[in-house]
Amino acid sequence: MKPVPPPYSPDRLFAIERVVQWGEADPAGIVYTTQFLDYVIETVESFWREQIGCSWYHLHKRHNLGSPTVSSKLDFQKPLRAADPFTVELRIPRLSRSTITFHIVGRNAAGESCFTGELVSCIIDDQAVRSVTIPDWIRQPIEAYRTATAQEDMP
Repeated sequence: MKPVPPPYSPDRLFAIERVVQWGEADPAGIVYTTQFLDYVIETVESFWREQIGCSWYHLHKRHNLGSPTVSSKLDFQKPLRAADPFTVELRIPRLSRSTITFHIVGRNAAGESCFTGELVSCIIDDQAVRSVTIPDWIRQPIEAYRTATAQEDMP
């Protein structure tokens, strides 16, 4: 996987280029249903590293914060098969006191939507295991990206 196009800026849609690996597909060569959630999480984690400047690992180890998933949803439009190249795009339709909603679209090489997803993460204090207000150093780059890449037709 590789983010597209580097270098990142908050006014450009964050996207990851991927190719379906053989082990991600069933014997018929179609991607396993559960694999799509991995694509979503992989994209969100890359967004954290590239746009916010902090990996989930360092969020825990350096800042004593966590970002667990509290909700996820997937919808499928077209199949992806082993060896298919595809792109996963990320937008942020909602940002609350402690949660971040990520909207994901997976597109095949023709640009057609193959799957859409939503992942809601909550920022928590690792020790207390309860939600906290998203710190400004996280909120500011997310809000800048969210504003710059907003779409009127987002769900």
